Amino acid sequence: MMFVPINGLRVLAIEAALLAAFFLLAYLLLRFAKIPRSRPQWLDSILCSHWRAVLLVIMVALVGRALLQPWLGIPHARINDEYSYLLMGDTFAHWRLTNPTPAAWQHFETFHVNLLPTYHSKYAVSQGLALAFGEIFFHQPWIGVYLSTAAFCGAVCWALQAFVPPGWALLGALLATVRIAFFSYWMNSYWGGSMAALGGAVALGSLLRLFEDGLAPRRRVLLACAFAAGLLVLATSRPYEGLWFALPLVIYFAWKVTRGCLRAQLSLAATALPALIVGLCGLALMGYYNQRTTGNPMLLPHLLNERTYSPLPLFLWQKPKSDLTFHDPVFAKFFEITEKEYRYSDETSSLSGLLSVEFGRFTADWFFYVGVALSFPAFLGLLSIAKQPRRRIAVFAAVATAIGLALCIYTMPHYAAPATVLVYLFATDGLRYLWAQRGNGEQAFVIAVCLTVMVSSLARQTGSAVLNSTYAFPDTRELVTQQLEQKPGKHLVLVSYDLAHHYPGDELVHNLADFNSAKILWARSKGPENDSDLCSAYGHRYFWTVTTDDLHYSLAPLNLCSSNASAAR
Repeated sequence: MMFVPINGLRVLAIEAALLAAFFLLAYLLLRFAKIPRSRPQWLDSILCSHWRAVLLVIMVALVGRALLQPWLGIPHARINDEYSYLLMGDTFAHWRLTNPTPAAWQHFETFHVNLLPTYHSKYAVSQGLALAFGEIFFHQPWIGVYLSTAAFCGAVCWALQAFVPPGWALLGALLATVRIAFFSYWMNSYWGGSMAALGGAVALGSLLRLFEDGLAPRRRVLLACAFAAGLLVLATSRPYEGLWFALPLVIYFAWKVTRGCLRAQLSLAATALPALIVGLCGLALMGYYNQRTTGNPMLLPHLLNERTYSPLPLFLWQKPKSDLTFHDPVFAKFFEITEKEYRYSDETSSLSGLLSVEFGRFTADWFFYVGVALSFPAFLGLLSIAKQPRRRIAVFAAVATAIGLALCIYTMPHYAAPATVLVYLFATDGLRYLWAQRGNGEQAFVIAVCLTVMVSSLARQTGSAVLNSTYAFPDTRELVTQQLEQKPGKHLVLVSYDLAHHYPGDELVHNLADFNSAKILWARSKGPENDSDLCSAYGHRYFWTVTTDDLHYSLAPLNLCSSNASAAR
C-alpha cells in the first residue's frame, strides 16, 4: 500500500491502559476527596443559549487546529482522490463547472478524473465547493477543509441538543471535536468526510425539532428547509451512503407530515412544501451539473468514470467487467492491485469469507469513530435510544447506513461519514445514563472516558481516529516541482514508470483546471515515437522527462520539439 499503518493493536492497548488509569484516579478522587460536582457559573451562561454552545464548539475546533499549525502545517496532497478533489475545487474557483478536454488528452489521463466529454473530477460537488471557498477567499483550498470540519463539529452540538440536555450535547460535540478535528485525516487531507458528516447532523437535528409542539410557522418552515438542505449536502457529498442514512429520515418525515395534516396539527405549507421546493431546486442544480460535465442530466460523473475506467464491481452482487481496455498499463495495474488489496473475488464467494470482509469493514470503522473508550457508552446509548419512540429514528438511520455499507465491495472510514452524528449521540446518551446512576464507579468511568478520548486523540501517534500512516515512498512529485519552480518559463513533465516496482497509488500525473496558466503540466509518456503530438499544443513549454520506480527518480530535459530544444537544455 502507499501508506503503512501504525500497529493498531498497540494503539488500542495504549487507549485501554489510559482508560484504566484514568478510571482508577477518578474513582479515588470521587471516593476520598470532596470535589464539587455542580456546574460552574460560566458554563451555565454558555448553556443557557443553544447557539452559544454551538459557537463554542466551532471555536474549539478552529483554535485547537490553529495552535497545532506550527507542527502540522497545511497538508500536501498525496492520494489520487485528493488531487481529484483539488481539481474540482480549482475548477469552481475559476467560476466554471467543468473544463474543456485538453489537447492530446490521452497523455493527461489519471485516476478519478474524466477527460471526456469534459475535463472534471468524478466526485460529488460538496467537498469541491468547500475547497473552492478556501481558494477564492483565502487563496488556500485547505482553509475550506478547516472551516467545514469546524462547522461539522458545531452541527453535531446542534443536533445533539435535540436529543439530550444542553450540557451533554456540548460534551458529545467536544468529544467529536477532539477526536476528529485535530489530527484525523478529515482535517489533515483533502479526502473529505466533514461535508457529509455536516449534512447528516443538520438533517437529523432539524428533523427531530421540526415536529415539536408549539412551534411558530416561520420556525417550522426554516427547519423544513434545513432538513432538505442537509439531505442535499448528503446527496452532493456521499450520494450512496447518504441515501441509506436519509431513507429512514425521509420516511419518518413523510409519516409525521401525513399524520399531522390529517389531525389538523400541521400544514403542508409549513412542512412538506418548503422541503419540496428546496429539494427540487437542489435536484435541478445537480441535473444541470451532470449535463455540463457528462452531457446527461441523469448520469453522475462518478458513474461515468466507473463505466470508462473501472473493471471492478462496486457491490457484492456485481461481477467484474471484462471488456475494458486502457490507454496506459498503469491503469490495469491499479485495478489489479485494488482487487488484491480488497480480495473480493476470493473472500466474497463464500459465507465465511464474506463474514471476514464485513468484520474487517466494521473493525476499521469502529477503530476510527469509536475506539476503546467510547465502545461501552455507545452500545449503552444505542440500547437506551432504541427504547424511546421519539428518538428511535436515530437507530433506524444507523441500521440503514450499516446495511448500505455492508453491500459495498470496499469502503473507507469516511464513507460512513453521514452517520457520524449518531456515534456521538449514542456515546453521549450512554455517558449520561451512567452519570445519572450517581455512583462513584459510574461517574468515575464517565470522567475516565472523556479524559481518555481527549488525551489519546491529542497524542498524534496513539489517537484511534488519526490516519496513523507514514508514506512508503518519497513525494517525487513535490521534489520535481521544487526543482522546476526555480526555472523560468512553463514546463511539461512526461512521466514514465518502472512498472515492475511502481505502485499506482503513487501517481505523478495530476493537473489542475487551467492548463494555460499552469507553470508545470504533468503528462504520461507514450514512448518517444508517440509523444510528439504534444508539440502542437504545448510546444511553447520546456519538456522534461521523469522516470521513477517510486523510491528513486531521474529528471532530465527532453528534446521533443525543435522549437524548444535549445531552451530545454
